[in-house]
Amino acid sequence: MKSQWLNSPNRWKDSFTVAFAILAIVETFFAISAISLDNICGMYNWITKFLLVLGLFLFIVIVAFIIKYHKTKKGISLNIRGIKVNIRQGDIFKAKGWKVIAFNEFFDTTVDDVVIAHNTLNGIFIDNHIQNLSELQNKITNETDDNTNYKRRICNNRAVYPLGRIITYKDFMLLAFTHFDNNQAHLTQKDYEDCLRVMWTEISRTYANKPIFIPLLGSGITRFDGTPHKSTFDLLKCMLCTLRTSGANINQPITILLTEETIQDINIYEIKGVK
Repeated sequence: MKSQWLNSPNRWKDSFTVAFAILAIVETFFAISAISLDNICGMYNWITKFLLVLGLFLFIVIVAFIIKYHKTKKGISLNIRGIKVNIRQGDIFKAKGWKVIAFNEFFDTTVDDVVIAHNTLNGIFIDNHIQNLSELQNKITNETDDNTNYKRRICNNRAVYPLGRIITYKDFMLLAFTHFDNNQAHLTQKDYEDCLRVMWTEISRTYANKPIFIPLLGSGITRFDGTPHKSTFDLLKCMLCTLRTSGANINQPITILLTEETIQDINIYEIKGVK
């Protein structure tokens, strides 16, 4: 496990706040009980008394920090515009509710390590969780645009869907997430943010009052045009920020599921400070 968990400004800040609060409560109790520090440490000079109080304060800070770490190392819960958002480690295919699976803008279903790689969530979904591929393809082909503002267009005799568009299939939400050309899935930073805002609106349209589970979108083999690297923290922060600004009304919990490697890579407590 990475040692960077110590580098968590928000956790340190909250731990100091807890320590101040506990000392304030103790001081209030002593005041009410007419007990002074001299009654307890009367034989020591003021420097020693100061060091004892400082030592107690630092001890409380460290204990609070460790407790907060253990309570959040597997995930945290946030409230964004009244929507409960959980960030957890887990396998999306074991989730009980809607499961968001990212596709390209054509909703291609060919898993051949060229169009779709076998080791991606998209590939695993089709390889291991689709028993009738023709049924899935017919569902995509016959999907109508009647109830959405994000309508497909025809380009070179192929249906192309706006990024963020969702097609539901059983308990899965299929998401048009990337552009696809020259056998590469890619999008720009602006595409990514716009896609997420549309996605939240589409989830609001289709979720039918069931919980929603989403992977960390963009953390796989997706290429970001003009951006050499997108950290997992930045991707997660962007997902939360676009939910905050999307205006989508969702009355069920949203859970963003991370792999074990990802959750260890992110200072998860720092997400609590995302505005």
